[in-house]
Amino acid sequence: MGKYFTTGQAAKLLRVSISTLKRWLSEPDLPVTDDRNANGWRLFNDEDIENLREYKKQLKKSGRRFKETTLIPIVKREFEKGSQGK
Repeated sequence: MGKYFTTGQAAKLLRVSISTLKRWLSEPDLPVTDDRNANGWRLFNDEDIENLREYKKQLKKSGRRFKETTLIPIVKREFEKGSQGK
């Protein structure tokens, strides 16, 4: 039996948050196994980690870091002339 990593350990190895890793796992084309332990926790093997590293590189290379639905518009507020500096 090879070495397995939990979701938290895998996220730390990939230098991403657990929520980012879980979002990536929802991608249908990502070649990652669905191994789980007796408690139902997802486990990742070395091949899974390498596939996820490659996926991360592809995201950076393409410039696509987020799905369009996850982006939140930023609203800039302009200060009134009389309220600045007081």
